[in-house]
Amino acid sequence: MRQIFAFALLLSLGLAPATAAEPRIGLVLSGGGARGAAHIGVLKVLQALRIPVHAIAATSMGALVGGAYASGVPLTEMERRVTAMDWGALFNDDPPRPTWPMRRKREAERPTWDFSIGQRDGTFRLPKGAIAGQKVQLFLADLVKNADGLTHYDQLPIPFRAVATNLENGQLKVFDHGPMAEALRASMSVPGLFAPLERADGIYVDGGLVRNLPVDIVRRMGVDVVIAVNLGSSYLKREQLGTILGITGQMIAILTEQNVERSLTELDPRRDLLIVPELGDISAADFNRAAEAIALGEAAARKAAPRLVRYQIAPELYAAWQARRLRGNRHDPTQVDEVRISGLENVNPTVFAPLRHNNARRPLDRRRLERDVQAVYGSGDFERISYRVEHQDDRGLIIVDAVEKGWGPGYLSFGLGLMNDYHGDSRFGLRGSYRQTWINALGADWTTDVTLGNAPDLYSELYQPLRVDRAGFVAPYLDLGSAPLHVYAGNDRIARYDMSHLRLGADLGTTLGTAAELRLGAYWGNRNLAVDTGSRVLPEGGLQDSGTRLRLLLDTLDSGYVPRHGHRLALDYQRPLRAFGADIEYHRLYASWQGAYSLGADSLVGTLRGGSGLGDIIPYYDQFALGGFLNLPGYANEQFRGSEMAYGSLVYYRRIAALTPPLGRGLYVGGSLEAGQLWGGDVFMGSAANDLALTPEELRYGASLFFGADTWLGPFYLGWGLSGTGNSSFYVLLGQP
Repeated sequence: MRQIFAFALLLSLGLAPATAAEPRIGLVLSGGGARGAAHIGVLKVLQALRIPVHAIAATSMGALVGGAYASGVPLTEMERRVTAMDWGALFNDDPPRPTWPMRRKREAERPTWDFSIGQRDGTFRLPKGAIAGQKVQLFLADLVKNADGLTHYDQLPIPFRAVATNLENGQLKVFDHGPMAEALRASMSVPGLFAPLERADGIYVDGGLVRNLPVDIVRRMGVDVVIAVNLGSSYLKREQLGTILGITGQMIAILTEQNVERSLTELDPRRDLLIVPELGDISAADFNRAAEAIALGEAAARKAAPRLVRYQIAPELYAAWQARRLRGNRHDPTQVDEVRISGLENVNPTVFAPLRHNNARRPLDRRRLERDVQAVYGSGDFERISYRVEHQDDRGLIIVDAVEKGWGPGYLSFGLGLMNDYHGDSRFGLRGSYRQTWINALGADWTTDVTLGNAPDLYSELYQPLRVDRAGFVAPYLDLGSAPLHVYAGNDRIARYDMSHLRLGADLGTTLGTAAELRLGAYWGNRNLAVDTGSRVLPEGGLQDSGTRLRLLLDTLDSGYVPRHGHRLALDYQRPLRAFGADIEYHRLYASWQGAYSLGADSLVGTLRGGSGLGDIIPYYDQFALGGFLNLPGYANEQFRGSEMAYGSLVYYRRIAALTPPLGRGLYVGGSLEAGQLWGGDVFMGSAANDLALTPEELRYGASLFFGADTWLGPFYLGWGLSGTGNSSFYVLLGQP
């Protein structure tokens, strides 16, 4: 009687030991990228058949599914999260652009390729992977939050092992303790695609390189029966092997299959079971087909059901086992007593002050914590920022592990700009940019941009914050360059000038959160005009251009190229002054607003721009210009100029394909309707009687159709424009010329 009572008590607690008729079952889940969603389908069938699992060993995407299952995540929740996840957004490390600091938004106005070469200790270094895995790490931390605070994975409802490869020596690494999100992240780090996980004991990448089907690992966990799920490798076709990415992917697939063949020989056909879902053309990158993969995994497991049912247990025993597994999913809010930051080298710890303030001495809120982590990550200084929750001496701790970019703090990047309006204005430029960050404890950085081409330019700025939060800053700068200046009389180009400029200035400014920046500064400079072809309608030679400038920028757009939501307001007031040495004194006020709205794949962007000389005639070289792509199409680039300007447009974008990060955001087709007018398009020739009016004061219309791409190379447009007078033009643009 006493034995029966003891067994009933254990059963009620979900701790009843397996009987002789209940062998310990080990589950092995292989890697396979997006194909790994099929594991969820297999688990659904095991659950329906009442087959318990006593140990799990898994690799890559199998580790994600297996780790979540072992930690107590319900299958319904797991399926929902995998199928509803925007995997493209997850693989884009950057937080939303509106959360970026204003300094970073301004730097993005001079676009370079979304790739940089780092400089550290006098040597040049490359990024460790196309994707750092920042959002993936946060996703995993939330998915397996039930494992927080455990000292060993044997303490999970189901003992678990994740397999990775030590990149330093090629040896197998079995994770059985430590932050579980890190273990899963290491097991999933496909070389070249994901940056490896660096720890003091090694550098770890995808476990599929050495053990994609870790049968031997689960055997060591004391199981009697192994149920192995092998997803196989999706070999690329010959036509897909023409790039370095294709070749690299195929090499990994070949290595993976070789070690899988060895693991298959370790299965005992008398007791063990092998399930091989028939996933067809679902590739490792087809995360948008997760629901299909789950269904195919379920079909494969049901096909194996006649052999699986021998391990079925009684309903009451399975209910007790399931209750024990799901018990790990019951998490009450944890009071956070302290937030610690670890891993910093150059970055001032004060940067994390808002994160500490928002999360210490209050209940744990993972959504808030993730937002604060991403806000710091948005600065662009970090390779990744992860967190873990621990309990020490009855105190709740959040430990934030901040890993600064290993290829910084100096960054060299490149860009390319091309523009042709097929009306005689063709510009091209190769751009290089070098940025040195965290020069001092306040976060100073020095950025230098050089453009080589037919519009060469050199811009260098030292940005010195007065406080770490950048509430105040000073920014001395140098701007040197030249560009063609075309002069039109109506539709006829009558001259082309070479205009060079030199400007030295300094701004005093402040940032208002992440949305706005205000600058006030003084500058000294000169301009020089020299006719290249055509009539001498503008005065040649040099003139002094010195004065003051006020700028306000408010920016909440989600993209600087093809926005889908947000607004951007820019105000720019310049006042050349004779007291500062200027040869011509005038006012120049410019304002622009842009608002983006979207529904599904459709976006509508409205733009309003206006400029005024406030009663002054602005020199021709500094007048407001209209003409060109998305600036009155159908006309030549900057065909019309004036001292007063009004312009408005509506641009429609239809996203026809999404690009997987880091390649870009998407491919688009669209069109625009535009209208604008200029007044005061006079050229000052020395006296009012000699002024030359080149731009008739009339309202002009334009429309365009285009194909566009928002890519890591920058924006690309191939367009056709039609003016209100019937003129048409083709446009090709890449980046910023």
